[in-house]
Amino acid sequence: MTWYDEGGVEEKAREAADFACRYVDGGMVSVSGGKDSMAMLHIIAARCRGDVDVFHWDHGAALMPRQIEDEILRNIRAAAPKARLIVRRYSLGGLERARIDWRPWYDEFFATLEGLGYKYHILGIRAEESRRRSARGRAVDRGRWVEVHPIYHFTWRDVWAYIFRHGVPVPQVYYIYARHVGWDRARLTTFHDKEFEKYGNQIDSVLMWREKNYLEKRNHKK
Repeated sequence: MTWYDEGGVEEKAREAADFACRYVDGGMVSVSGGKDSMAMLHIIAARCRGDVDVFHWDHGAALMPRQIEDEILRNIRAAAPKARLIVRRYSLGGLERARIDWRPWYDEFFATLEGLGYKYHILGIRAEESRRRSARGRAVDRGRWVEVHPIYHFTWRDVWAYIFRHGVPVPQVYYIYARHVGWDRARLTTFHDKEFEKYGNQIDSVLMWREKNYLEKRNHKK
């Protein structure tokens, strides 16, 4: 809360909104439900005029426990009650395979994005997260659409300061993970997913063991 003033977070949020609002018409705000996308959604919904379209991708029970998915949808509606919410989900069968081989599911995900037909995809990507993301820039022409990053220059501390100051809802699992890996490293990714083990969710097997055991028993019966 102290950092909100010391770090000039209000000014950063105002500038992020000014940038994002240029792309709301003809664009969609992509929200995973994680801290970055929820802070970005709140900034846009509170400060941009006009209709806001929000896109959320449901990864399915194998990668996102249902209670967390339900919580994410409630949070999105609370943060942007007037927004039009578009939810899509994989049609591919055998979703448990996505824990090991995510490539076929990526193909369907991007095909879905292209099919929606938006000119601008507004994402909560931040430069601080990785060298690859820092190299992207703030507005990137992807050919099929322009990728827009309003909170590109936010730090992890800026994001949490904004969330706490404005009461932005985020999944409660953050408060569990942060105690183990730190507030700077706590992030929401798909669970029990080999692709994201490098980000620390190897601890999923300990913290989310009920969901893992349930899915493995179900697969064994099949």
